[in-house]
Amino acid sequence: MMNESVEQKALEYFSNGYVCSEAVLKTIAEKHDIDSPLIPAIASGFGSGLSRSEGGLCGAYSGGVMALSLLQGRTNASAPKDPLYHNVQLFKERFEKAFGSCECAKLLGFSLSSPDAGEKFKEGNCKTCKCDLYVVYAVKEVEHMLTCKAEEPL
Repeated sequence: MMNESVEQKALEYFSNGYVCSEAVLKTIAEKHDIDSPLIPAIASGFGSGLSRSEGGLCGAYSGGVMALSLLQGRTNASAPKDPLYHNVQLFKERFEKAFGSCECAKLLGFSLSSPDAGEKFKEGNCKTCKCDLYVVYAVKEVEHMLTCKAEEPL
């Protein structure tokens, strides 16, 4: 990802068939030299608002939480979880402030579980007008949080 920004890379993945959660996680992982066959697989079920489920969180947001966990999560049960929890809370706060919600249906204005969701999604050009923005915001914000460690605790 030499001269390509994380935003460009994430949008490239997102427009080439990866769902929002996969695109965000895969981009951040690669940026930090993490290559695993488990990525993007572990993020697949989080796309489309938790697999188009009622009340599901935005996949780009979920991908961001997974990326934070990947890079700041615990590797054993006795390790502290507060630094990661702080950043997840901060990310949630910032995402909600930017877009008004972390819930897919609220962000889109309709639920992806509704029978006419595909039609509404296409008609509203939601991928370009909405989802691309969430993907870009998630990778940019997570990357900022990972590189700027001087955040004050809540």
